[in-house]
Amino acid sequence: MRPVHLRIAAVAVAAIIVVGIVLWITSPGPSNPAVDLELYLPNLAFPTALAFASDGRIFYAERFTGAIRIIVNGSVLPTPFFTLGNTATSGEQGLLGLALHPDFPATPWVYAYQTFDDPSGGLYNRIVRILASGDVGTAFEVVLDQIPAASFHNAGVIAFAPDGTLFALLGDATQSGLAQDLSALNGKVVRLNADGTVPQDNPFVGIGSANPFVYTYGHRNMFGIAFHPDSGRAYITENGPQDSDEVNLLVPGGNYGWPDVRGKANNPSYVDPLIVYTPVIAPTNAAFYTGSDLPAWQGDLFFGDWNTRRLHALALQPPDGTSVANETILATAPAGILDVEMGRDGRMWFTTSSAIYRLVPAAPAAAMTSVLIGSSALLAAAAGLLPRDARPILPSSRKP
Repeated sequence: MRPVHLRIAAVAVAAIIVVGIVLWITSPGPSNPAVDLELYLPNLAFPTALAFASDGRIFYAERFTGAIRIIVNGSVLPTPFFTLGNTATSGEQGLLGLALHPDFPATPWVYAYQTFDDPSGGLYNRIVRILASGDVGTAFEVVLDQIPAASFHNAGVIAFAPDGTLFALLGDATQSGLAQDLSALNGKVVRLNADGTVPQDNPFVGIGSANPFVYTYGHRNMFGIAFHPDSGRAYITENGPQDSDEVNLLVPGGNYGWPDVRGKANNPSYVDPLIVYTPVIAPTNAAFYTGSDLPAWQGDLFFGDWNTRRLHALALQPPDGTSVANETILATAPAGILDVEMGRDGRMWFTTSSAIYRLVPAAPAAAMTSVLIGSSALLAAAAGLLPRDARPILPSSRKP
């Protein structure tokens, strides 16, 4: 289908014709007149994560079904690439992360983070990789198993770093005290090789009872990671409880304080966040903008949020990116934002619970006064409305 442009200005309206009745929908909240949101695909089943292949295919994960699907030339292929069975879906569980091997499709592995309801007993998260043959996954193997799971705080975002290692964000699984325990995987960022082995330069390799996969610790529940295009350093978004949502720069071996510290500790024992949000916004996934269409934000760290539905851009202070110079709200989406990814087309992409969007330069005002959309299904997607049986994701329960 052809993409539809939605002008995201506080006073913007879209004229929607549904069964002969004209409905008007406003898009409240701050936005930037320099950008528009382009509705790429509506009516999707909770697309939690996107992954862009070099051959033009777009893979995405469905949170509740456990299915990984492929988009080709703007259309979803009718048969899933692969479906991970026994995907648990209570609370914040589900198929939560997706990544392609850096050399995909030459190295044909697709990676996923799943909350697994083990038929033989037990509930846990795991990272698997699926062998691709064309548009179909033929087999899978577990890369990292027995990651603690709970109804909430499973995190689950995975991404390959520029050095080819795989980073995974692991929530505290509502056992906050274990975030400070280096032998446990609760509340950690872990780093592993593509085959599931331990990188020997991980900070806790060979140190007592510490789990060698641990890269950083003292985290609560994280939903975003992005690697700086020049330095390769990792930045994450993290959900606090009733206060102190954070954006953090990862330092190998760093302690980010949870549950002993919320927000900035000003204590050398802990790594302070770059920026803190109170009231909470529930920040989600992140990506650095490397396109050319929006030069004012080139090199900025973009991230979404669930609570206010906003797309944020953080300009980092040069040269080392260890502080925030300023923040811009680029757009307010029709629904809470889930994944944010830089596409191979030079555009920033993001998902909501029912649709995929792209951020594009604003069209001339006269052409964007209104958008005529001829179906109630598209209206539901643009407004962020879900089918009756859809269950909302809560990026972080607000429990301490």
